[in-house]
Amino acid sequence: VDSKVPPILIKTTQRKRLAGQRIIVSIDSWPSTSPFPLGHYVRTIGEAGSKDVETEVLLHQHKIPHEPFPATVLACLPPEDYKIDTENSPGRTDMRHLPVLSIDPPGCKDIDDALHCIELPNGNYQVGVHIADVTHYVKAGTAIDLEAANRSTSTYLVNKRLDMLPSLLTTDLCSLKGNLDRYAFSVLWEVTRDADIVDVDFKKTIIHSVG
Repeated sequence: VDSKVPPILIKTTQRKRLAGQRIIVSIDSWPSTSPFPLGHYVRTIGEAGSKDVETEVLLHQHKIPHEPFPATVLACLPPEDYKIDTENSPGRTDMRHLPVLSIDPPGCKDIDDALHCIELPNGNYQVGVHIADVTHYVKAGTAIDLEAANRSTSTYLVNKRLDMLPSLLTTDLCSLKGNLDRYAFSVLWEVTRDADIVDVDFKKTIIHSVG
């Protein structure tokens, strides 16, 4: 698969069974007398040409983490019935009265940002951008934080997506869905009618998207 790695010679009694399969092998040595490195069979991915098999080959080739989240990571998650309110996160500014909405397309599951714009009594406008506050659930140095750092990003494939964090967060508690309370980190600008910035503020908030 990797053009930088030469063919690897392996000894096996399973030649017929492995023919036409995508397999993983490990290099053991490269004797000076051999044109190719020597290795051994590790495991079979599946039949060459299959969509799922070729997808897994690509993930291995590009070293993209795709294993299920381990128990240590899942143990960091809040309970399924976790309640989002000001009592569970004191000090947040309650902005649930504002007409916050997302501009993500219909069907999007991980809605991580939203916005609002209202007219202020002085004639200026308040423009707000709200980002899902993942840090409320992912604390620095925890197993889930280290796992997210290793994965770095969610990976989108033709037939599936590989999340950086478990789905309870990515498509639920940290998704700014309509008609649900959510924790956010918000940036609030006061701007004039000519869009000149008068003031800016940053807040941890609780919002309620209207759509």
